[in-house]
Amino acid sequence: MLPLLWIQLIAAAILILIASKYLVTSSDTIAIKIGLGHTFVGIVLLATATSLPELATGISSITLANAPDLAAGAAFGSNIVNLLIIAIADIIWRKGPMLASISRAPVIVAILGIVIIFIASISTAIHHWTNLLDNWYVSPLSIVLVFFFIVATYIVYQIDKKEAKLDDTKNTNESVKSKLDNETKRAFLFYMISAICIIGASIWLSEIGDRLADALNWEQSFVGTQFLAISTSLPELATTVAALRLGNPEMAVANLLGSNLFNMGFILFADELAVTGSSLWANISFSHVITGLTAILMTLIIVSALLIRQNHPKGFSSRWINIESSSLLIIYIIASIGIFYL
Repeated sequence: MLPLLWIQLIAAAILILIASKYLVTSSDTIAIKIGLGHTFVGIVLLATATSLPELATGISSITLANAPDLAAGAAFGSNIVNLLIIAIADIIWRKGPMLASISRAPVIVAILGIVIIFIASISTAIHHWTNLLDNWYVSPLSIVLVFFFIVATYIVYQIDKKEAKLDDTKNTNESVKSKLDNETKRAFLFYMISAICIIGASIWLSEIGDRLADALNWEQSFVGTQFLAISTSLPELATTVAALRLGNPEMAVANLLGSNLFNMGFILFADELAVTGSSLWANISFSHVITGLTAILMTLIIVSALLIRQNHPKGFSSRWINIESSSLLIIYIIASIGIFYL
């Protein structure tokens, strides 16, 4: 039984890797043709497509397995895995520190991510320390999360809209316009097909991961934070590698930071709606607060690096790794060990 599960997991992973290449290339084309910034496209097109598996995993964990703690663990854990992927991407990127190769546009995404993760962590702590909101069908804090997510997306759109460099190919003859229109339509088609493949394969992957978790008899909070989070974050890793191969690290970073916004603002709200009888927050472990604080610390490192690298692109760097990547790796390892023993 176990060998068959591992074979299925590998097959799903391969499908995700192949589809991710087309997801990134089509998103890049859409960004250029429509005139949207790569940061906004990374959040809306890439982050949405790659984060939907976490949504499916969370809802199925609640409705089918009655395990809201597992659902919350997958969402919170995905945050730190996404930030770990930034460290991995930095190592893969061989043109110096990766964060020195992008603009400051993702900084606002990272700051918004810190705020929304803090709100989610505080929500968990409040419901753990008091039962004032436990019997609400939808906690007011969940409404704050989804509202903040919508506002954050609009803020990024407005900022990225101002900074986007439009492709100045304004040859106004009809044949050029027709060619551009057809190329844009084709890009949207490839985006939809690749997104569907990624979502389907990722849901399959998370189901396999859940069965493996049962077979290995791991504790739910740890599995949700680590094993399932890594499984459902494979699309983010695959799209990040594809974006780096296209020479577009900004889209890669925006995708990962945007996925964290989506995890906290939309997925946790959807998980809240899926729970019946009480609030989601009344049924989850306090260990997720530790995961949230870890994600905030890791994001602060990225914000600092984004700002510092603009003036000191080569500082504290070697050929293989730099201070921000090593810091992210160390924090992730320490947090994982701590969560396991909580």
